[in-house]
Amino acid sequence: MSFSDLWDNFTGTFEGGLEELARNTVGDAVEQARADSRAFLERSRESLRRWGDALAQGTISKDDFEFLVRGQKDLAQMHALKAVGLAVTKIERFRTGLLSLIVNSVFTTVGL
Repeated sequence: MSFSDLWDNFTGTFEGGLEELARNTVGDAVEQARADSRAFLERSRESLRRWGDALAQGTISKDDFEFLVRGQKDLAQMHALKAVGLAVTKIERFRTGLLSLIVNSVFTTVGL
């Protein structure tokens, strides 16, 4: 089975960790964090599916996958968090955590 076939499982795992990540990093701006995260996921959907498929098929390693996802950091622009005036350090901490959450959620989904 390909990762693309497991996309709904991935998003469920991702959403499960997103709430805790947001509470721990951005405090009261959880809704904005959710909005920015979903926008990033939508912008990255095709790449994540392609890379997830390659990971599930063993054509790329876990390290390669993580490198590719972390390379998408600039796409995680966090407009909603910036709009509420959140400190840059908190936004950056959330963005870093978001990428880790995506990586870990994909690994869990494909059974790695």
